[in-house]
Amino acid sequence: MNSDEHLLRIVGRDVLTDATVLEAALPITKREAEVLLWVAHGKTNREIGEILSLSPRTVNKHLEQIYPRIQVDNRAAATSIAIQALLGLPV
Repeated sequence: MNSDEHLLRIVGRDVLTDATVLEAALPITKREAEVLLWVAHGKTNREIGEILSLSPRTVNKHLEQIYPRIQVDNRAAATSIAIQALLGLPV
């Protein structure tokens, strides 16, 4: 591929909003998959809490459990893993 070429992958929108994809691809629970899905969409802990009817502290506690399970150290790395899983790429 030349430097002036670009590859575009088009995926169905429902794939990017389905937490069951994350649950199946990663060693996390259903609730952790829901939290990680919204992290991948760029939501803050407060916003995720409002969406899932959780406190922001509970969201943070879920993230503290998710990071070691998917072998990452931070939110950005977790987002990267989640997006790869949602797109069907190897993680």
